[in-house]
Amino acid sequence: MNKEIKNTKIPLDKDKKLKIISLGGMYEIGKNTWVYECENDIMLIDAGLAFPSVGMIGVDIVLPKLNYLLDNRDKIKALVVTHGHEDHIGGIIPLFREIDIPIIYGPNLAMGLLKGKFQEAKIAFSNIQLTKDRTTIEVGSSFSVTYLRNNHSIADSFSLIIDTPAGRVFHTADFKIDHSPIDNLYFDVASIARAGEDGVNLLISDSTNAEKPGYTPSEKVVTPKLKEIINNAKRRTYITTFASQVLRIKIIIELVLKAGKKLALFGRSMINLASISKDLGYMNFPEDFVVRQEDAHKIPPEDLVVLCTGSQGEQFAALSRIARNEHKYMKIQPGDVVVMSASPIPGNEKSVNNLVNSLFKRGAEVVYGLGHVIHVSGHASQEEQKMMINLVQPEYFMPCHGEYRMLVKHGQTAVQCGIDPDKILIADNGDVMQMQDGKCEILDRVEAGIIMVDNANVGELDSAIMLERRMIASEGALMIVMTINAYGELMDHPKVYAKGIVLSPQETKDKFLEKVIASAKRGLETSAHKPNSNSKKKDQKLESEKIKIDIRSEIHDLLDRKMNRHPLLEVILMEYTGKPVAEVLSA
Repeated sequence: MNKEIKNTKIPLDKDKKLKIISLGGMYEIGKNTWVYECENDIMLIDAGLAFPSVGMIGVDIVLPKLNYLLDNRDKIKALVVTHGHEDHIGGIIPLFREIDIPIIYGPNLAMGLLKGKFQEAKIAFSNIQLTKDRTTIEVGSSFSVTYLRNNHSIADSFSLIIDTPAGRVFHTADFKIDHSPIDNLYFDVASIARAGEDGVNLLISDSTNAEKPGYTPSEKVVTPKLKEIINNAKRRTYITTFASQVLRIKIIIELVLKAGKKLALFGRSMINLASISKDLGYMNFPEDFVVRQEDAHKIPPEDLVVLCTGSQGEQFAALSRIARNEHKYMKIQPGDVVVMSASPIPGNEKSVNNLVNSLFKRGAEVVYGLGHVIHVSGHASQEEQKMMINLVQPEYFMPCHGEYRMLVKHGQTAVQCGIDPDKILIADNGDVMQMQDGKCEILDRVEAGIIMVDNANVGELDSAIMLERRMIASEGALMIVMTINAYGELMDHPKVYAKGIVLSPQETKDKFLEKVIASAKRGLETSAHKPNSNSKKKDQKLESEKIKIDIRSEIHDLLDRKMNRHPLLEVILMEYTGKPVAEVLSA
């Protein structure tokens, strides 16, 4: 498939090198963030987030580590956005808090959503340029980028042809090939084929469905089942999907309108997206069609459809609160129909199953799973992936946007399409793929990792903190406070606080705490790190940290070896000074 590059919009230079680095989106689903670097120009493609895994207790979202960009911030010329999903634009606001981005290019809907994010974050930024199908933008002196419309589960989604002095890259972003799209906007296959004929050095392509044979069905296939459910419901109908599934939401709104029913929107992201999509012309419905949450109970149950967030079982999403009977305006009643129009993201299966069980317990009829055609993927399956490879005809191939097995499987598909196995590049986050004179190889690594966002406080993910949280979640927490004098002598009865510790039926909490206090006293009394009150040495010190270790050791001996418990243990030492308030020695 090796061919000479023709008609490139950037003059080729055999001496210039292009670096392509993924800071997120490899070996995983989410936080897609790409760095294209040539000479003194850096172009970013997307800046996304991911949702936390089960072990990241209390973490709201996960972002890629930005150290490489911080070190090279002066080179950044632009951010190029492919579409408006959170795993592609959800990290832009945190990125802006760290780095100045001169200009953002992106399609209409994605930029509409992003403007809302800027307003919410109170960031004044207006240097946004809208892009359309087949439009070309210039970034610095090193990049010429042409937008090609593709199909995905959100409107206004694009692939990119990227011309550089080192060669040409085709970057698919998320895609599928839908031959009957809801919005009648088709994948620009002709432009892909033309690019392939002109020559492409490297194809970077979406691997999400690399394990799935055949073709991904059109979004339209969900219409008959959703129509049947909405038209035949004798009670209230709840439908949950990703708020970003604009085309799915468009289908639902049209079906509800045709059925002569009313719609209620529950969930902040669902309300925001519907409002922005309507303002931009992606949806159209009368003002009196959507009822306010507080008025939803006034509509006869059989005439109301509730479109809500919570398809992934998120604890505080609208549907989860409704299922727990904790929502202010809505409650599940026996006979209500709940449609789960989304598939669980890997890692969310347990929370989704728990939600479905809760809904069944409330007496709802839940429509979910593969047996019902109520959801289709927005990503290409194997036959579409083959079509993309054969149209582009690249010399090198880099699978992206997938867990490791998906990348490997996509690479195997590329080999079936005639790509040289030695030219399949399986890269991890932080790997530096270098292109020079059209030749590609992985040569280096930069720092890559994750940053967690916890209750709006951004900080690097600390494995010690995560371990502590997991310990508290699984084993509970135990804290003991001891007041001692300058000689390490106990001045007051220790105070013990136990939370989340499960005791055996034969054991009372008071007895358990008595054993803990006895162990703590023993650790203090036997510690060799206290001053000797009978000694005349003047250089004696109270080594509080070492005393604390001795106390912890005694308590751990009780908990670990004798009681087989492993709670998070905290020992706090207070020094009695004769004043009303003791001084904290060690905590």
